[in-house]
Amino acid sequence: MSRPALSWGPQDAQQERDVRQLVRHVAGLQDEADPNFQLALHFAWSNFRFHRFLDVNSHKVEKTIEGIYEKFIIHSDLSKAASWKRLTEEFLNASLLSIKEIKTDAHYSILSLLLCLSDSPSNSNYVETPRDKEVEKKDDFDWGKYLMEGEEIDLGPNVDTPNWSEESEDEDDQQPLSREDSGIQVAGEGIG
Repeated sequence: MSRPALSWGPQDAQQERDVRQLVRHVAGLQDEADPNFQLALHFAWSNFRFHRFLDVNSHKVEKTIEGIYEKFIIHSDLSKAASWKRLTEEFLNASLLSIKEIKTDAHYSILSLLLCLSDSPSNSNYVETPRDKEVEKKDDFDWGKYLMEGEEIDLGPNVDTPNWSEESEDEDDQQPLSREDSGIQVAGEGIG
């Protein structure tokens, strides 16, 4: 019952080793002379050689996603329903690593695989964990230095003492402040 030898090159020899290793790991059969090992090997080769891996049916995946959403609503899991709808739409509208388009067959294939692998997607204790948003880069640019570039600042010998102009001194001397101008009343004086 062994598979007929269909060897076309070194790549097929590698595939042969890989399929045998797959059968060992999945079926747990180690003895290649065991009829069950040969049967599993034949089944694996048959699926690899003759199975037509059809393209994903995006409409079927969309209907399944919508069905799970409705099931959440019917079971009054409104937070799960909102998360489910938002996350699936976010995934479908995101670009993948090597694909820049959105809602491609690759997107639907990934969702289809996850739906097939899930035991019961609506019967789980799911609590959405908040994700960290991309943190804005801290602006380490020295704007003061950039804006003052090319400007010469004369710091002179007396850096700590301010440079008062003569005009401001003249204005201060012309009009001395009196108590009456300030609106401060001294105790004992009446308003008269």
